[in-house]
Amino acid sequence: MGKVKFILINFFISILFSTGLGQIITAEEIENLQEIKVTSSRDTFTAENFPGSLTIITAEDIQKKQHLTVESLLRGELGLDVARSGSLGGQTSVFIRGQGGSSTLTIIDGVRVNPNSTTYDWGDLITGNIERIEVLKGPQSIQWGADAKGGVINIITKKGKGKPQHAFTFEGGSFATFKESIQTSGSINNISYSIFGQHLYSDGFSSVNDQAPRGGGGGDGTINKTISTRLGYEFSKNTDMEFIGRYIKSNDELDDSFNRVDSSASNNVDEFSVSLPFKTSFSGCGDCFFQMWDVKLIPSLYYKHALTIGVTTRSVSVDRTLTMDLQNNVLLNNNLSLLFGVEYEHQNAMAHESADQGFGVNEGYHALVDNYAGYLQSIFQYQNRLILTAGFRKEFNTAFGNVLTYKLEGGYNFESTGTRLNTSFATGFRAPTFDELYFPAVDGFLSSNSSLIPEKIKSFEIGLKQGFLNNRLQAGLTFFNTVTTNFIQSNESFVTDNFGKFFSQGLETAINIKLPQDLSVSINHTWNNHWIDEDNAAESVIRRPAIRRAKHKFRANLNHNWNNKLNSLLGIYVRGEAFDSSSRNNTGAFTTIRAAFKYKYNKNLALTFRGENLLDEDYEEVGPFGTAGISGYAGFIYSFK
Repeated sequence: MGKVKFILINFFISILFSTGLGQIITAEEIENLQEIKVTSSRDTFTAENFPGSLTIITAEDIQKKQHLTVESLLRGELGLDVARSGSLGGQTSVFIRGQGGSSTLTIIDGVRVNPNSTTYDWGDLITGNIERIEVLKGPQSIQWGADAKGGVINIITKKGKGKPQHAFTFEGGSFATFKESIQTSGSINNISYSIFGQHLYSDGFSSVNDQAPRGGGGGDGTINKTISTRLGYEFSKNTDMEFIGRYIKSNDELDDSFNRVDSSASNNVDEFSVSLPFKTSFSGCGDCFFQMWDVKLIPSLYYKHALTIGVTTRSVSVDRTLTMDLQNNVLLNNNLSLLFGVEYEHQNAMAHESADQGFGVNEGYHALVDNYAGYLQSIFQYQNRLILTAGFRKEFNTAFGNVLTYKLEGGYNFESTGTRLNTSFATGFRAPTFDELYFPAVDGFLSSNSSLIPEKIKSFEIGLKQGFLNNRLQAGLTFFNTVTTNFIQSNESFVTDNFGKFFSQGLETAINIKLPQDLSVSINHTWNNHWIDEDNAAESVIRRPAIRRAKHKFRANLNHNWNNKLNSLLGIYVRGEAFDSSSRNNTGAFTTIRAAFKYKYNKNLALTFRGENLLDEDYEEVGPFGTAGISGYAGFIYSFK
């Protein structure tokens, strides 16, 4: 098996030379990034001139790769770690540059979907109806406040436009997995609409690793029902309003991490988000001090109800977040613009856990927090060469007081050589979750701590991007270094506390090449060195790595498009060893190979096929939870107007 891996890795390298790099200039033109506005930067930058670390995944990328869920799509992206506990739908966390899952802010169509009680679970988020995913790495607290200490993952769904069009999708395969979806979208006069629905069912496999002696038992299945709606009305050329809604209902069977297999254990979630963004623009006049003023008002609501039925316990949690965001983008002149706004957020959460299947045994909690914030950022741009930004945000929180964060960025484009240099220094913070603050004792055991204060981070990064051969070959290199103080973790008594520091530094390398014969190659590697320095009673420092973050990650994709009829993708993902916890062995290094094909049979019908873990690698991301062996899936997409 090791020889097969060696051959496949070398196959990617040989492709680069066998096609002849000297011919790259004649290949198809690369996508123009000038028109893609980075929504998660609050519309202040395009993808081309963004001065920080940014990854954009387009709808075309999603179609080529054919991943069912967003977490599987993000696995292997530059600077990210993804850890899923067991089968499809299992508890999943995404870490950005080594920061914890609670430090990754997730936004869907302008709505913050991080629960107040705990971290965001990526296990039930599907890829259907997504137009674009933006991954901003490094602290983004000046624009988004708490929970953006590690970065922001912003998901934008599809907006209806043009003549009405409709699509039906079906896929089936291993583990009795079946996906059916239906979509309709378009625009009529001033009204646009996009409506999407999907049903996903899978028998799954035993979450406790059935390839190890500790495992066994039946599969842990999932049922996922998702509805996504986007309706818009254009009052005039400069003014419009939308209704954006998303609903997820899921039932995920599970085992627990104590090696017990029980088919009755499950996690049942009802989750919805609603936003009503209103946008208008004003053009400057002769006596005005501005050229253009864009105003955006976004009221939003996020709600999540989760019932987890365990082997000996039941827990229920309810999260509600109401947000009102008023954002202003003002273009003062050709070189200078301002971003400023105010935001109000009302956080409401309750949680309850009971032992021995009986409610009322243990008390729960009900917590309310109000957060008020104001932010300001100035942006100076000169002839598409120089970008300088400076900004700050002030938070007023009824739970932990006031927090001030700031960020400085700079970028310079050397047009003669096609070189771009970016650098930034930023601060950020993460507020404790409600569970960390208030969760009551269960069976006499208390893990929460109402005296917790926010984590604070300082981050520096510098990056270089270089284009070669008329930008047919693009390379990027970014170094980052972060220090987190007031680090929140469990102490020796398993009580959550602020102690020690968390350090994370790394180097991110990316290469993208457009080759002849409609071939393209993307390669990335992340080196991330991270550790926690714990202070103890003996006034000495204990150093250990953070859990479930690998030091080395490598991914390569080879894509070929034949006459716009057949698209073929071959991908390899290599993850190094990762520390799991002090009570378990590390999860070992592993390599997975996947392939995806899409054949356009005619103008209405396309056939799809994908194979996962083609080498049948036996590995774990989170111990002792298992992962899928070799598996295959096939389906079709039928679209019509």
